[in-house]
Amino acid sequence: MRYRYLKNLSEHNTFTCDDLSALTQKIPDLPNKDARRAWSSNPSTDHVFYSMNEGLLPSVRLSVNGENKVCAVWGIVAEYDKYDVPWAIIDDLIKTQSSILPTWRSRTGSGGLRLVWEFESKLLMDHGMFRAFMNAMSKLLKLERLFQDFDSSSLKFSQYFELGVDWTKVGEPIPNDIFKGVLLKVAIDNPPQAQGNISVPISIVAEEVHTNPKYKGRWGEDFSVGTRGPLFWLDDGIERDGCQVVEDGMVCYSDRAGKGFLTWKEIFGAKFVEAYESKKLLALTDQYWFNGTKYYKDIKGIPSQVPEKQVLLELKRAGFSYRARRGQPLSEMEAAILTIQNESRIDEVAPVIFSKDKVVLCNSHRILNSANLHPVEPAVDGDPKLWPFIHQWLSQLFNTEEALNYFYSWMQRFYIAVYNKEEAQGQALLLVGPTNKGKSLLSNRVIAALVGGFADASEYLSGQTNFNKDLARVAAWVIDDTTSAASFQEQRKATELIKKSAANPRIEYHAKYADAVTLPWTGRVILSLNMDPNSLSVIPTLDSSNRDKLMALKVAKKATSEFPPNIEVEATIKEELPHLARWLMDIFVMPKEMKGQARFGVKSFIDKEIEAAAYDNSSRALVAELVEFFVTKAREYGKEGKWTGTLTTFLAELHDYNGGRAIGLSGNTEFMRRSMQIMEESSKASKNIRPVWSKSTGGGKILYIDLNPKWDISNEADD
Repeated sequence: MRYRYLKNLSEHNTFTCDDLSALTQKIPDLPNKDARRAWSSNPSTDHVFYSMNEGLLPSVRLSVNGENKVCAVWGIVAEYDKYDVPWAIIDDLIKTQSSILPTWRSRTGSGGLRLVWEFESKLLMDHGMFRAFMNAMSKLLKLERLFQDFDSSSLKFSQYFELGVDWTKVGEPIPNDIFKGVLLKVAIDNPPQAQGNISVPISIVAEEVHTNPKYKGRWGEDFSVGTRGPLFWLDDGIERDGCQVVEDGMVCYSDRAGKGFLTWKEIFGAKFVEAYESKKLLALTDQYWFNGTKYYKDIKGIPSQVPEKQVLLELKRAGFSYRARRGQPLSEMEAAILTIQNESRIDEVAPVIFSKDKVVLCNSHRILNSANLHPVEPAVDGDPKLWPFIHQWLSQLFNTEEALNYFYSWMQRFYIAVYNKEEAQGQALLLVGPTNKGKSLLSNRVIAALVGGFADASEYLSGQTNFNKDLARVAAWVIDDTTSAASFQEQRKATELIKKSAANPRIEYHAKYADAVTLPWTGRVILSLNMDPNSLSVIPTLDSSNRDKLMALKVAKKATSEFPPNIEVEATIKEELPHLARWLMDIFVMPKEMKGQARFGVKSFIDKEIEAAAYDNSSRALVAELVEFFVTKAREYGKEGKWTGTLTTFLAELHDYNGGRAIGLSGNTEFMRRSMQIMEESSKASKNIRPVWSKSTGGGKILYIDLNPKWDISNEADD
């Protein structure tokens, strides 16, 4: 038995004594309570003020406000006020009314009664369990009913008692099994808690105990709250029970443990607990998001809005507690919600189809990726024998084998980028040719199907709408030959949007009733066009700034027009696509001469017939006709070789040749300026267009027009 005592109540250091009854110090004769208090607190007083509680620092006084808290208990002291009856009667009452006899009885300096129950051995105690343990022992010992006027401050951990007098032995120390049994019951009803917001489930701890070679075999099969066993983490060969499982650790009643309560972190190490906490919190940030007002959850791979009540219920099911843990201002549930709101904060929800990340950072915006695009999974074997219909059909579809290889090179880059969710730009594809040759079948059922689907981009690219929610969800934007170019009221705007879709790896994602947000997007625009003038007018200007952004392939006139019924051909293509996907991914090798720069990966290819027909059937040809008129008149006035002058000079002379009147759009100076630039670019790319070039002087631009009759349009007509 060990008591800890102070020499006075101003003292901070404690001293030890095994038998207080042997001490003879007495209180001096003092007139009243105030005098006794003053004497007790006087630093020069050398007396005994004892406690049966031991702190983390045994030689330092226990303190309510200090760091030295209880870590062990040697017994219990109960104090009662003064009784005006003989002590012999009191001693008889103690023996007859006590459920468990106290070890000692003594008198206080003021004449009150003090009972002391010693423990058979020291009991390790977690400070957080002290109050509940003392209350349980008080009930067991019936302290409040044993005598009247019980002083409840006797049960405070920081209470020190003046030595008193007349120490009389009454009974024996309380046996270990009694007070340890009370401790273990308290541990179930009022378990101690570890610091931190998250507790490790017993199932996780049990798995560690049963599977870790360090502990394997030291604990029985049942490892659950309330079970008792040895100090399995100590490899000392002692197998007797010394602890009990509680939710946050082990309540220990063996001196070998060193503490009354050991947390899982203290037993298994910080890494074990931190790994679980990280995993549990990571699951939150991978599954839930918050945009400031709404919660989103990953449901089958797609972020879906959910009410806060559902989030709370799901967190509860996942083991998060509403109860705040010791020393923590928030409960597990509240901490989890705060983690979601802070760590899983997003600004927008939008499909980012070319990113593997669930949350994408774009222009300082955190975008929750709602992409749900599923390209065709490649089969094991890509042998063309396994996709015979597509292989034979494509082999005869285009004008030349060169065009076919350009198509495969373009398709390979596109498919692999979508499949790997990687940004890789590519040209807009123009499929131009006669009707009923399968252009739409190729764009919609082969190309688009390979990359997970398509959306009709006609209204968006024609400028009829700014809303493009459906377009951003797919990689293939399609305009087929059922859409007349007449619907493109602003051809220039359509041309610019087509050009922009290839050149700019970003799009403005704009859903109805929502603000627009910029998204990364490197999909493709696919136009299926007939060879009629109306359709060809849609093709963007083929100048140097546009040519590298277009892949224009001509469908052969001799290509088959005979196809099985739609339901049959579509089923066949669907069955063959996985094999084509594998062929594109692993077997096809792009010819070296077709390999382009990093931006588009494949060189641009524009069929000569498409280029010529597109030029002739566009508004750009009007300028060529004006130049042709100008050249004819200039030669009539004796000019030859080349004409030189400014744009203004050109327009003035043109109007003079027409009797001072404008011809067509020649009165629109800005239109003429742009058109002459286009003609200059076109003449560099085509041997059939009259050479027009310019030279900048720093003070203005000089135009040059070749007047040679060999470039006359009428020559082509004669041919």
